[in-house]
Amino acid sequence: MENKTFSFGKVKGMDMVEVMNMETIHANFSGLQYLWGQYKRSTNDTVKEEIAECFKTYVGDYIVRFGKYKGLTLKRIDEIDRSYLENYLTHNDNEEIRIVVKTYLKYNPKKINQEYNTYQQKTYACYDELKQRINGSSQSSIEQVIRILGYTIENGKFEHCPWGCDVHSRKYRHAFLRKGADASYFVCCFKCGEKRNFIKFVCEKRGYDFTEALKWISDVLGITVLNVAHKSVAEIKKEFINTDEEILLEKMMLQEVNLEGFGFNKGVYPPAFFKRGLTVKDAEEMEVYFAGRDCTNGFRNRICFLVRDLNNRLVGVVGRNKYSEEEYYDYCAKKLGLKGINREEQIKEIKNQNYKYIKYYNSQGFRSGYVLYNANRLVNSDKEEIFIVEGPFDVIKMVKYGYKNTVGMFGHSLSRGQLYQIYQLYKDVRDKISVYLIVDNDEAGLKGFENNVKSLQELGFRNIYKMILEGAKDAGEATKEQADKAYKTAQLQAIKYNKKKIIVKDYDTDLKKAVE
Repeated sequence: MENKTFSFGKVKGMDMVEVMNMETIHANFSGLQYLWGQYKRSTNDTVKEEIAECFKTYVGDYIVRFGKYKGLTLKRIDEIDRSYLENYLTHNDNEEIRIVVKTYLKYNPKKINQEYNTYQQKTYACYDELKQRINGSSQSSIEQVIRILGYTIENGKFEHCPWGCDVHSRKYRHAFLRKGADASYFVCCFKCGEKRNFIKFVCEKRGYDFTEALKWISDVLGITVLNVAHKSVAEIKKEFINTDEEILLEKMMLQEVNLEGFGFNKGVYPPAFFKRGLTVKDAEEMEVYFAGRDCTNGFRNRICFLVRDLNNRLVGVVGRNKYSEEEYYDYCAKKLGLKGINREEQIKEIKNQNYKYIKYYNSQGFRSGYVLYNANRLVNSDKEEIFIVEGPFDVIKMVKYGYKNTVGMFGHSLSRGQLYQIYQLYKDVRDKISVYLIVDNDEAGLKGFENNVKSLQELGFRNIYKMILEGAKDAGEATKEQADKAYKTAQLQAIKYNKKKIIVKDYDTDLKKAVE
């Protein structure tokens, strides 16, 4: 008997099993991704019914494209290793894989009825023991794992924030490794507000699920577990199976900033500002000023970006040194009379006299991880697009080029506080609005891109595009032609991550609650 065919859209007249197993059907989407996307978005009952029938009837013929059983159908894998379906594939990162496997288990007449089999009992007990052993390791051992991840850390202090908020600083030391009240290690950054349990930190940085991270860390530390005592899996199942079913957002109201002492002179900007192709009009439109000779605080000789929250309150000032690092040390060497010695000795002496170069300087109490630059102008916006870039200059250039709905992260990755702001702005239109992530053409920018896609998809955003600026390092250095081309050729990202339960931690009330 021939398989049934579909009667709609791109797959009209095509065999259901063939479509389900197509590696590529549209753009970067596989046949399975296409069908699951259509099922979730379509308002046509016929479309939904046909896809549901396909999954129920033919799901056993779905061919797995990864892992140790790559190339085999679910039906064949079930015959070889039932536990692989129940204990691994049902928790895969890809939503569509979880759906087809759970559909197969639901409609297969051989479904095992017991809640937990012996294999699961032993497996989860082993994972629980590994977690306890990792948490019981010395800090120096955990630091060694972090170094293998590619970060520099000594005595619990990172050289740079692992989420990139201080990538332009020189050993600014905002990020730390600590042990919490629950005896587990965590990584946090006091500047951007990011905080992760150490094991989940490894999950994020290596793209692992929780159990994969446990096994990798254990291998690095040489931890082995033999003859694990029997434990009730019900007691520990939630941590290992549901650990990634929630996304935590953070809310914090920042203190307002007083501009007394900044000494801004209207219309006065240093040459470095105009070299970027910007004008006085551009600056004043975006509330960018220069703290010059009349400045009486630490912002002197800095281009200052005023940062407002979603209520339009002024909550921070970010000051960028008007000098490049090389220009700054030339200036200091001349000021301190350090002629006749080489550059390395000059820099050493300048630092000894407390004149170290600091590219960015923030107003006291400002937490960049809880605000997006320019997001205040997006409140009540009816546009169906948002553009996300890294720094303030990137935002100004994009706005100048006509992309008014552009916000800046002050780094490479969206923090929990910034995700909360995006959620507040677009929570009712997440399935409709297009989110454009403009990627810096460097290693840190590309690495942060995937983290941002993951966070936004878990938050419920589905139309996420990757914008690559050809011939420019970032938006701040791009021409309008380069920005327009990147917009027109932006790549829609396949849906890899399922929407999660949203939890908001409110630091103003010290309460945590589910909002969805």
